[in-house]
Amino acid sequence: LVDRRWAGIAKGVGTQRILGRIHLGQIQIEADFLQASFSILEEQQMDVLIGLDMLKRHQCCIDLHRGVLHIGTTGTDTSFLAEKDLPDYARLSGADGPSSPPPAPSSMEAEDSQLAQALSHSQQEAEASASSSTSQPSASSQSSNSPSFPEEQITRLVQMGFPRPDVIKALQESAGNADLAAVSLFAKFLGNAAVPK
Repeated sequence: LVDRRWAGIAKGVGTQRILGRIHLGQIQIEADFLQASFSILEEQQMDVLIGLDMLKRHQCCIDLHRGVLHIGTTGTDTSFLAEKDLPDYARLSGADGPSSPPPAPSSMEAEDSQLAQALSHSQQEAEASASSSTSQPSASSQSSNSPSFPEEQITRLVQMGFPRPDVIKALQESAGNADLAAVSLFAKFLGNAAVPK
């Protein structure tokens, strides 16, 4: 029943060993029986994980406002489980009691932290590069308080969602290098956002 030729590694939020695949089976949702193929994962606590391929095949829509999964091919809606109805290992509330260890940071949080560190590092490099290239300003930049930059560069950065004064300041700090200015703006934006530490 399990085709072991499909064995491998599943990667996503973590990794798990794939034992094989069941090419055709049925899953019951409400009164509907939907055909699907299943990858069998080693040591998976959840009975079934519905993947994007199955959601697309059956034209499903996750409606968070109503708290339902709508199955487009049949017109059926099925409600999400309340947290109290979930198995203990799937709960977010920490209902395991005070003796349970604190959860390890998810790989998403780790990726966010790494991204913030990389952007911060890039910003520092951009600022160092800008300060070294502007340490000896030219006569034209000394004669003008507001250096001019191509409007195309300014517009492109403003279209990314940054305020025009911040864009001009970032271009000044990066000696007119639009790429370094964008890195600086994104780093400042992410530095102001709530990033797990």
